[in-house]
Amino acid sequence: MAGSRRLHRVGDLLQEVANEVMRTLKDPAVDGALITITSVQVSPDLGHARFYITVMGKPVAEVIEGLNRASGFFRREITKQVSLKRVPRLEFVYDETLEHALKLQKLMSEVAAKTPPPPIEEEEAV
Repeated sequence: MAGSRRLHRVGDLLQEVANEVMRTLKDPAVDGALITITSVQVSPDLGHARFYITVMGKPVAEVIEGLNRASGFFRREITKQVSLKRVPRLEFVYDETLEHALKLQKLMSEVAAKTPPPPIEEEEAV
């Protein structure tokens, strides 16, 4: 349990620092895109960190590619700001959670629209 708590704390710290670093990143693939790091998963050995992101304003694949190209830059900047024995390798992936939630909400709305409302029972007068 303590190990998972540490992984969560390291992930939160990496997310915070990566958000700061992202503001200084000068890459044409990323410029003009609104990028949000939604979560970070760190491997148990702290050797790998996967950053889940959402993107608006630019093609997702282009932004992901640009961020992964810049992962070395992110690692160097994180190393400067965070004291870990080793900084994990970084990978940026698209977070599909929002899309799945929207699809699920749409399906639920369609089912609700097709389902007739329950009959209203009249209350008996006393």
